[in-house]
Amino acid sequence: MLAGALLSGCQSKADGVEAPAPEGQGVAQCGDFRARPAILAAMRDKDLHLRRRLSEHRKLDPVALAHDAAGQGDFRLAAVTTRNGISLELYNAQCRVLGDPSPWSVRALAFVPDLAAAEGKGEGDAVTAFGRRYNAALMADPRYPYRDICRPIADVGPEPEIKPDQPIAQPYGFASLNGVMPVDTMGYAARHNDTHQLRRLLQEHPSDIDRPDMFGLTPLAWAIAYQRWRTADVLIAAGANPTGATCQTAIDRQSPLQVARLMRWSDMILRLKPYVSDEQFAYLRQNPRYDDGSLADFNRAFAEIRSRYDPVLRKLPFSRHELDFAIDAQGKSTSCQMVPASNSPAFDTELCEVAMKLVKWTPARDAFATTVPGDAKLVFGIGK
Repeated sequence: MLAGALLSGCQSKADGVEAPAPEGQGVAQCGDFRARPAILAAMRDKDLHLRRRLSEHRKLDPVALAHDAAGQGDFRLAAVTTRNGISLELYNAQCRVLGDPSPWSVRALAFVPDLAAAEGKGEGDAVTAFGRRYNAALMADPRYPYRDICRPIADVGPEPEIKPDQPIAQPYGFASLNGVMPVDTMGYAARHNDTHQLRRLLQEHPSDIDRPDMFGLTPLAWAIAYQRWRTADVLIAAGANPTGATCQTAIDRQSPLQVARLMRWSDMILRLKPYVSDEQFAYLRQNPRYDDGSLADFNRAFAEIRSRYDPVLRKLPFSRHELDFAIDAQGKSTSCQMVPASNSPAFDTELCEVAMKLVKWTPARDAFATTVPGDAKLVFGIGK
């Protein structure tokens, strides 16, 4: 019998109770608390304990707990998990980072299948009331280092829409940083273009130059996210790594190089290029990427075509094949070839025609994030 629904597209990439250390205190060899299982396990246990106490309707003081958390350097805001990801909005907070908040950057208090319905309950729900007061107290704490990145909903304007092929809005934090109480961290100094503060912190805590914060960004990545040329220059001159922390690579989306690509800051990419190897710089290039929904449509069509040609194809021993595509800079397929060819030229031709019609591609990008032509492939097996 014929084997092998479409398999894949080949796409490139890549102890005790401890709290995450606040900025200004180095952590582990990588300088990243997320690389230490003991810290992540301790954070999970603390959150399980808090959820258990909330489920038992214990009387908890969210203001006191937020104060204690800040004292331990745990600046994670309360959030809910939903069918669509993690949300801070139910608890009156918003952090502007690329994509949803990461699991390690929040304290998940509840699962909410329907966020709109949960919002309707408001303060009537004890967990919601706790989460809102906890977040308000934490964000108001003078030790909270992300008040220019995370804000109460009442202080938040419309969130900019970010589209892949349009000029980038400010995806990290808020476009306006005015009126924010200063915080003595390298990330804050980098975002606010404060070279005096940054130089002082580099002298006091030189080992923290490449330490990522709760959002995975190093001070250099923050300087680039806000296109702060002066603080970026200070950090580069001091030896900041364009690929980020020790545990990061050039392909991580939070690395300074990737942030520069996201911001379409070509001058900064050129500024960083001499400090990375040719191989690392090559990692910035992206091959075309297929759309998952369109690939599912093609898989269904593939199954139908396969069944019609089954009497011919079943004569083959099982073999691996590729559909090789040329994709233009707009993401359109300009050619398709089956490699190696099957024993049915008609099958090969029809499969390529359907693939070119149904599979949608995001175009390739060069190291400067400019869309360029590229090659792509889909891999599958046919035969007995």
